This record gives sequence, structure tokens and C-alpha cells, in this order.
Amino acid sequence: MNCSSFLKLNDERDFKSLIDWARQGTHSPDEISQLATYLANSGEKLEWAKEMKIADLASTGGPGSLSTLLSPIALMSQGYKVVKLAVPGRPAGAIDTLGTIPGYRVILSTKNIRSIVTKTGFAHFLTDDRFAPIDGKLYAYRRQINAVAIPMLAAASLLAKKLAAGVRIVGLDARIGSHGNFGATSNEARENAINFCVAAKQLDIDAVVFIKNDCGPAQPWIGRGENLVALAHAVGVYELADSDSWLDRHVADCCEMARITVGGRQATQAVASKTIGWNLTDNLRYALEQHLEAQGSSMKYFLGRVFEIMDSSRLTIFSEKSGILTVNLDILRNVLVSAQTQELNTIFGDQAGVLLLIKPGTLIYKGQPIAIVRHSGTSSYGKLLVNRLAQAFRVVSAEPDPSSIENQDLEIIRFKDNEITSEVVYV
Repeated sequence: MNCSSFLKLNDERDFKSLIDWARQGTHSPDEISQLATYLANSGEKLEWAKEMKIADLASTGGPGSLSTLLSPIALMSQGYKVVKLAVPGRPAGAIDTLGTIPGYRVILSTKNIRSIVTKTGFAHFLTDDRFAPIDGKLYAYRRQINAVAIPMLAAASLLAKKLAAGVRIVGLDARIGSHGNFGATSNEARENAINFCVAAKQLDIDAVVFIKNDCGPAQPWIGRGENLVALAHAVGVYELADSDSWLDRHVADCCEMARITVGGRQATQAVASKTIGWNLTDNLRYALEQHLEAQGSSMKYFLGRVFEIMDSSRLTIFSEKSGILTVNLDILRNVLVSAQTQELNTIFGDQAGVLLLIKPGTLIYKGQPIAIVRHSGTSSYGKLLVNRLAQAFRVVSAEPDPSSIENQDLEIIRFKDNEITSEVVYV
């Protein structure tokens, strides 16, 4: 049985058959590209002049990652055109994070998209009945039955959206762990990255995959509103105290992934530093402002949301004992996703978020504050949320395996000159 057997997806029964087949292990690049083509061809496909440099950076998911928020802005600031066709993330994807800003349009007409790309360089919009509609329906069904983390379907879905949007250069931030969609181990992620790059090349897309052996959160601000706060800090419009540069390091990573995606060779020493340069920050701020205005919002509304988040009700989680802090991202993610479903009057709810005060793997003491929980509900709801989120934090007496906490190495995989190349940076 092969992929062609499923290329008539009409209802949930067909979706289930495809998912059952996709779960049967690793699939070939041919099968991935074939499914991606079918999904993209189910709707309208944008085409651009050859001289236009159309690029994007996608992600396999991971709580706290800003890669799909910040890297496209970095691409835009480098003179590339970004066309991002997206589905909502959980708990905080780029489109649903930006969608909480007043005025920000997440549904764009074809005319709007072309106008925005031509004038400012970055259009961001949701899948609908026009663009890859079967992919959107399939993804919604996968979320419904907890079938998102299937590498073959994740790869095909990502490539289908790039085909539909006319993207020919793509970077992919592949997070390792059960919360990502490309594998729970480095070997699994590497194998799926190779298949993704080869499938992309078959579709005339230049792809590069970034694998970071880091099972922890990418940075400490987790949630839709929290992502906006972190983004405001990254572009230099809202200052945050980050004593160990956890957030700043991730910001630099996102900018470097954008640079490498469009032709940069190897990581620079500057990126390994704790902060990014002011010139880059200025460029990012200008690019974000242009993008917000093109999508119907503004920097004023963006900062208004940031101030609103920072002024929200907050409760603190304290450590119950001394030892090494670990964080279960699956629990944290599930609690936040559940909280988001409580807000039904908006497209993208934002009732809760978490700020991690301590980096996983750090020695802490009994009674030490380890996280701050933001909530917009009643006092009793806030306490219930804190009790649920507290289950995500565990303090162990022994030093955990370092590989289970953090590794700064970043592996870069791409298909170049008819062969797969791999290099490791940030050593």
C-alpha cells in the first residue's frame, strides 16, 4: 500500500485511513512530496515572479519557541519576501499569537496578500477554503483525535502550505521531544529532517532543517500573550530583565536560523554571544512595525497588548523542596490549551500564560519562586490553574541526565548538490 491509495480525501473516514497508514513507521520522500502536492492542489496556489525572493521559516512546534514569530521578521529585514500560510498553534503559534492584537487580520484575500507582499514584504494568513483546504481539514481532524505528532503528515502538511503560498526557500525549526512533530530523539528527528529536505527538493523547494537537542522550553515566556512580551523585548520596544540571557539566546538563534535559511554558511561568533546587535534590533523593530500596519494593526495596539499582559492578575508557584528543577512540557502545554478553550468570544483565546523564573536543570531551594502564572479569570479559577500547572514542575534530588535538559548544539541539515549535508554549530 502506498500514498496514492489515499489521495481522495473526502471525509473523516478517509482521514482516519490516511492517519493509520502514516503511523506505520517512516515514509519515503516520494510519499511525502506526493501527499504535499495533493494537499496543495486542493485549492488556489499563489505564484510569484522569479526575481522575487519568497522565503519562510516554519516549526514543528514546541512551547516557548519564537521561531515562527521572529524569524520571518528577520527574513523580511534582510530583503526577502515572506508568505506565511498557517494553521493555529497550541498553545501559542505565530498566527494565533498575532491574532490577539486588535486589528490584526488573520484572513486575507488574494488581492490583500499580493498587495502586502509587494509593499511591505510579509503576509501572514490562515488556511481557509481557498488555500490548501483539505490540509486545513485534515489538520483539524488530527488535532481532534490527538494525531498531530506524526512526522510524515507533519512534513507533508508543512510542504503543502509552502507550495500553496508559492514559497521556494524554507527553514524548519525541528524541536526534539514528545511536544514536537519530528521525533522524540535526535536520531528520529535527523531521519525525518533528511526525508523532509529530499521531499522539498523534489518539489523545487530549497529547505534547511535546524535540529536543537534541547527538550526544555526555548525561552521562559510561554503563552500567546507571553510570546508578544518576548517579541516586544526582541525588537527593542519593551525591556525585560533576563539575567542569564535565556530569552536573548533564543532571539539570536531565531535570527541566525533566518540568516542560514537564505544562504548563510556557518554560525558566527556574534550569535553565540548573549545579546544581538543594535542595528539588527532596529531592523527587526522596523520590519515588525511595517508588518503590523500591513495586516491592519499597529505598533501602538501591539504595545497595548503587551502592557495588558504585564498588568494581568498573577500568581506564583513555589518549589516544595530543594533539588534540580525539571519541567514536563506536555503537562504545561495541555493545561494552557485547556485554558484557552474557556474563552469563546474571540477567535484566539488568551486566558492564561506562564513565565518560568528558573531554567530547567537549575539547582533550587525549598520555597523558591519557580514560575508566575497569568490568568484572566476569577481568583478561584486562578488558584485552580496554579494547582494544575504546578504538576508540570518536579524537583529531583539527583542530577538528571544532561542530554535530557539542554544541549546548545544546533545541527543543520540540508539537501545540497544532490546530497544531504549536515553540520553542527554553537558548540
